[in-house]
Amino acid sequence: MDISFHSMSKKGDIKYLLRKVSQLTPQEPISIRTASNFFSTPEIIAPCAGLLDFLKDHGHEVKINYQGNMLSSSGLNHPYTVQDNSYELLSPMYKVWKFSSGTEVSKIVSAYVQYLNTKAECAKGVIEAFEWTTNEVMDNVLQHSKSEFGYVCCTVTKNAHISFAVYDNGIGILRSFQGSGYRFRNPYDAITSAMKKGFTRDKANNQGNGLWGMSQLILSNKGLLNIISSEAIVGYNNQAELYKNEFQGTWIDKRSLPGTLVDFQFQCNNEVSIVEVFGGGYTYANLYIESFEDEKNRIQLKVSDLSFGYTTRDSGERARTLAINLVTQTDAKEPILIDFDGIGIISSSFADEFIAKLICHYGYVKFNSLFRIVNLKETNAAIINHAIMQRVSTEFSNNAN
Repeated sequence: MDISFHSMSKKGDIKYLLRKVSQLTPQEPISIRTASNFFSTPEIIAPCAGLLDFLKDHGHEVKINYQGNMLSSSGLNHPYTVQDNSYELLSPMYKVWKFSSGTEVSKIVSAYVQYLNTKAECAKGVIEAFEWTTNEVMDNVLQHSKSEFGYVCCTVTKNAHISFAVYDNGIGILRSFQGSGYRFRNPYDAITSAMKKGFTRDKANNQGNGLWGMSQLILSNKGLLNIISSEAIVGYNNQAELYKNEFQGTWIDKRSLPGTLVDFQFQCNNEVSIVEVFGGGYTYANLYIESFEDEKNRIQLKVSDLSFGYTTRDSGERARTLAINLVTQTDAKEPILIDFDGIGIISSSFADEFIAKLICHYGYVKFNSLFRIVNLKETNAAIINHAIMQRVSTEFSNNAN
């Protein structure tokens, strides 16, 4: 069977895929063609990757002609796994990751958090809320879906929003409550009930705060949320309005597809507070930030530890973004140490993007209250000073015009 995707930019394309595959004969090969300018989003490629895996498990050969577009490295037809792709975890975005254990969830989420901290300036609480939410929603796949694997994808638009989607080929939210004593009139009731605080099928082992906490954090951030399960859609738009819709699936090998898809967006510029959502008694342990603490509990950004180096303009931009996010995510009473110990000659581009632009971002006075540069060689000090003078001159000239 030939299937052609030109945009694959909305959920209707999943319905199109489902309609096509419902016409398959047993073990019929599938050939998918995509346009050269093809682009898609996490809420499309994560479930499509899961559906294609499902079909391959049932004897269908799947081939995709990517036409050299971005999808060729997304893992759509061959999802990435943690065990085989430790290098790919350094740049985990716009890739479909296939997971089946808590250890894998932890590594994937940690990779997302590390990437976000160096690639997107986020308002206070955004990265922490994202980390909590992704851990919870991916754990739901392991705990409740009865699916062997989950499929997850994430992208970030610089200083705009973080898009995330997780999909499983499991039994769906409605059927997950079978044997629990709950009786629902329709799948919408099952989803909206699962989104309530403390609602769980097993109070002895679970607290029922996953979907509730996720929805509240997203609402606090003015983000977006969609949950598709048991042929129903429930979600919140950016006006904090709850909506319901129908997602008519199809039947393949006596199973209804899709299973469950949760996709959401966090807005990078909108603050969100986990403490306000969960109450004042809640304490969030930011393990990523704690990894920067030295023996005196000071935040220390060691340039030698930066995996992206200190020789390019891109690495300088990432170091600056990391420094800004460290300020946003901490309430440190002492300046953050920028430690150049063990560093050879840095590039002028790195000095400009990292230090010079960081000073312009905060201003001299605030920069000196927030940061302290230590262990800086004379040669690198000269390079940084020259970059600062050029940058300040450029900024002054631009403002004058």
